[in-house]
Amino acid sequence: MIGGFVPLFLEWLQSTTVPATAVVVAALGVFGMVGPVILIQVAKSRKDSDAGVSAAAEGGPDRTRSKSGVVSEDSADTEAGSNADRDNGGEINQDTRGDADEPSPGPEESDTERQVDFAELLDADDSAASELGSGAAAGSEDAREFDDLTDPAAFHRDLLAPAAIEWETRVARVGEQWTSTLYVAGYPDYPKDGYLSGLFELTDVEFDLTIDLTPKNQRRAKDELQDTADDLQAEADLERTVRGAYLQERAVEATATYKAVENGQRVFSQATFITVRADTRDELRESVKKIRATLREQPAGLEPKTAICTQDLAIQSGAPVGPNPLGREAIALGGAVGALLASPHNPTILEEGGVEFGTHRDTHSPVVVDPFGRDDGYAMFTVGDPGSGKSFSAKQNFLRTLEQDEDRIGVILEPLNDWVGVAEALDAKRITVGGTMGLNPLEIKPTPERVLRARGDDASPLKERRDRVVSFLTNFFALRNVDLGDRRTTLEMALDEAYERKGITEDVSTHDRDSPTITDILDILDEMGEDPGPYVVRSVAEGEKLAADAVWLLDQLRPFDSGGRFENLGRESEFDIRDEDVVYLDLAQRGGSLGGHTSLLMELLVSLVYERAKETEKEVVFVIDEARYLMKDAETLSYLETIFRHHRHHDLSIQLITQTVDEFFQRDVAEIILDQCAVKQFHKLDGMDKTWANEFGLNHAQMRFVQNTMPGDQERGYSQALLGVDGEWRGIEISALDQEQEIIDFDPETNALGDGRSSSSTLTAPTDDVRPTSPANPDTD
Repeated sequence: MIGGFVPLFLEWLQSTTVPATAVVVAALGVFGMVGPVILIQVAKSRKDSDAGVSAAAEGGPDRTRSKSGVVSEDSADTEAGSNADRDNGGEINQDTRGDADEPSPGPEESDTERQVDFAELLDADDSAASELGSGAAAGSEDAREFDDLTDPAAFHRDLLAPAAIEWETRVARVGEQWTSTLYVAGYPDYPKDGYLSGLFELTDVEFDLTIDLTPKNQRRAKDELQDTADDLQAEADLERTVRGAYLQERAVEATATYKAVENGQRVFSQATFITVRADTRDELRESVKKIRATLREQPAGLEPKTAICTQDLAIQSGAPVGPNPLGREAIALGGAVGALLASPHNPTILEEGGVEFGTHRDTHSPVVVDPFGRDDGYAMFTVGDPGSGKSFSAKQNFLRTLEQDEDRIGVILEPLNDWVGVAEALDAKRITVGGTMGLNPLEIKPTPERVLRARGDDASPLKERRDRVVSFLTNFFALRNVDLGDRRTTLEMALDEAYERKGITEDVSTHDRDSPTITDILDILDEMGEDPGPYVVRSVAEGEKLAADAVWLLDQLRPFDSGGRFENLGRESEFDIRDEDVVYLDLAQRGGSLGGHTSLLMELLVSLVYERAKETEKEVVFVIDEARYLMKDAETLSYLETIFRHHRHHDLSIQLITQTVDEFFQRDVAEIILDQCAVKQFHKLDGMDKTWANEFGLNHAQMRFVQNTMPGDQERGYSQALLGVDGEWRGIEISALDQEQEIIDFDPETNALGDGRSSSSTLTAPTDDVRPTSPANPDTD
């Protein structure tokens, strides 16, 4: 919302011809609780009618968003700063009050027009009505009522004004409430986008936030900035103490600020007031403490001060209409105004048809995200240390995602048997890889017409399937420390011949025919070894080479033949996810131990699930735990990148879960896969440092949150995580429903639920109308 509001708001400021104070009042009831009222008062300059440019797109013709500092007036010296690297203006610490001896500007030099007294306008418009009422009998009831109608300004004041006001040094009693008004005396050199967002997460504090913005005369601002930079440089050249280095630094920043304004940055006068309200003195005191702490902490970094002995002026300055008698202005560039206006954003996300990932850690409002509602993909990435709660959260999210739509299909792929309880509780169809069920690496399924149209005319499903088969077999040789070398050409020739014999071509209409198998490839290699002639292109020597390669490949692919270790991978696939609600692909054959072919088998299964997703009209939720095993091989990454690039066309949501992030940054292709994940969730991760934070676009506060995230325990009742949705990050707390806890803790060996009760053969996922009552198991990763 704010992304569209900021440019429109400031474009209005630029184009409007309203000659007096224009006021924008936005009332925010945050999450239906007690929330702030935001008053942004913008005074329009008579001379500088073009002063309001888009603060969210300052800095040049490319209209990229810039940031700039806000200027505090509390310093007697005139100082300026800027962030030259960003083409942004920095802070200008300038006394805007002026000296007593300085002559006041003439009418033509005035920055702002005289404030209009709306009461005068109303009185003038109603003068005739006043004359008509002059004959009414003095003191009569009718006369008093008629006076109210003929003096609307007074009537409005009587309606709005409190019955009584008591003024004290730091507080005031306004009607039935106690109030205390603060002003901001100091701003950071480089304010962050949305630096006041912390205020709007204080749902237990009642306050009004008033921001008065006045465009400054651009020519005069440039002259003042130039004088400031020159003065600071002169002082720095003369100063021989340690302060000289400080002055030199400020002079450089002031020069950069001047250049930013010269290049188009607009200059504003800004005053910020916060009126805190409460029913009692004690409540007011606690609320003021919370407001002060929030304003001082990051990302705000402000210096709030109480208006001592001037609470009457401060309340007037904080009013929605009227002048600013308290003053306390600061100078800000356009980028700082844009950073300010990004503050009243919605700290939570509530998407229709979505899944509750948790509750916002500050506002305790639900964070509801639809994994199939993202424009740039449906994939998700979850990472955390062992014991951080990542697996518990992933299982809970899996249950809720399936429950949200009964037509969704759930597929679980993990090598350590960590999900076997969930699979058994949901009565999932269990497919043991390495067992007897046939799984065909060469299988190809028809691509729906709608997907082909979306992908374009150059899409080639057969070529992609062929590349995945070659990748699978190449990794098979690599895992056995066998160098395929130039024999790869012969292998590819046999593969192409296998598809051709089945009548499968680039024509998509042929892809519903029976797919070839590795056994078919073995038969073709056998023929090549005996009679390579039909496969020779030019010379007789080719035949000898083909025959030798074929014999070698037959020997190396022996495990896929009858009686071999991977015999089931040489047959047609014998499972179909279309008729299943939940499918559990079990890679562990020895009680959770991992063999050397784990990544190879995971690659095969991902490929087969992708092919099945192409066939079904249902949405498929595909969870891949221990995803780091897929990131080790370049060939695997290449085909994975293709799957991630096209997964949303097949309504496939791939959810990667891992303990480390290193593997995702060792190759460029892995980073591309990570970029396809629109939803990212970080649990406690000791390895999160500045390098990884920069890779994921986390600021320092977000990095520290991930480092210190609580894994959760039974007493606390929740675990924490940092959730990123489309690049926006929120801290969340994760707790479980009773039914969810039972499913996640289900013990298949005893056929009992987590609390010792026996279970039926199938447990259903919880319904939406049940709220969390049971904490997450702290011992569950």
